[in-house]
Amino acid sequence: MRAVSYVERLEFDFPGSVFKNAFMFGDVDNDKSDELVVGNENGDVFIYKGNASKCWRRANDLGMVTAIGVGDIFNVGRNSLVVVNGEGWCYIFDFLTDTCSDGELPMKPTHVQRIPANTKVLLLHDVNSDGMIELVIGLTDRVVRTYQWINTKLVGLNKWEFANQIGTVAINDMANRTPSLLVAHPGGTFIRLKCKPFENCEEHDKEESRELLSKMSIDYHPLAYSHMRNPNVSTEILGNISQGISHQDEQQGALYAVATLDGTLMMVRDEQILWSLQVDHQLFALSKLDITGDGREEVVACSWDGQTYIVNQEKQTVRFQFDQSVSAFTAGYYSLNSRAPSLPAFAYATFHNKIYLYYNVSLPRITLRTSSEFLKKKSKNGDDNFMKSLPETSKLSEMFSKILYQTQL
Repeated sequence: MRAVSYVERLEFDFPGSVFKNAFMFGDVDNDKSDELVVGNENGDVFIYKGNASKCWRRANDLGMVTAIGVGDIFNVGRNSLVVVNGEGWCYIFDFLTDTCSDGELPMKPTHVQRIPANTKVLLLHDVNSDGMIELVIGLTDRVVRTYQWINTKLVGLNKWEFANQIGTVAINDMANRTPSLLVAHPGGTFIRLKCKPFENCEEHDKEESRELLSKMSIDYHPLAYSHMRNPNVSTEILGNISQGISHQDEQQGALYAVATLDGTLMMVRDEQILWSLQVDHQLFALSKLDITGDGREEVVACSWDGQTYIVNQEKQTVRFQFDQSVSAFTAGYYSLNSRAPSLPAFAYATFHNKIYLYYNVSLPRITLRTSSEFLKKKSKNGDDNFMKSLPETSKLSEMFSKILYQTQL
């Protein structure tokens, strides 16, 4: 497996332990530039913007921050920051003014609401095809809930209870391009939830709500459960992996990836495993990112010891070794300044109160090209002057072999 090295990075001081779902990239202030948002167990939330060494905005005393999200929670056409703590408080920060000033300025939430405690994962997406963004939370109590902003507050829509512990929750489009929720379960398994839109949410009484919940479609998918080395190992899932415009197929569902803590990574479509990769590291975080710039997203998997795998949709893999153990990892886009486009980036939170952000992590390709392939492409691009004196393509390999491995031609 080929190894790559990245050297362009920023270093931030950030005290306290970071939960893996309280660490993400996003455009929190709607300036078309992406920031890094991170929360810790001490109740601090920092937003890092640009190439400054200190944070741009911060909030304190929020409790043990376990999950954060960036999205249009108010359904007004702009992003907000959603922070949830383990005690059951949801804080929403809306950046309406003073988004350009520098300095470590405090943030105040525009809305605070009590929700069930023990949230471990958060998702902002239209999960029921009603055109409105919903808040999806997964709890350590083996429960998944959905909420929607209605009349100045978050209103509960759905609730599902499961027999096994929840890994992560992801959104994934089915063959008809309707969204569904994927809930990861131990042993490389998951459950697909197909939500239906609610009408007049506040008018349903408890009996009606129970009837609606019973009609929600729930499908269990064991995948490769019988082949797992440890059927109880925790599982991560990542949905809606982009294939690019030229590779889209309306008759098939979107790609999604499943990873387990024992080092198994699978690419799946419509509950069929396309390929499986086994590594010698514990994979605890999954992200997606178009690293090669071809419109097709690669899967980025990180282990606790910093080993990072970049895998394309054909299973071709490269790895990057971060030199420390990590408590959280994310991949996305980050803007060094407001005038420059966002760059693909990796971010690592360590156990030593540091955050390292590697930017411009682009690669021209995942696999290496041979000299013959390079010359073929150059010929197709019409560089006739360069190609006139070269032998036939069939003889190029022989020529390169003699040049590299023999002293005399």
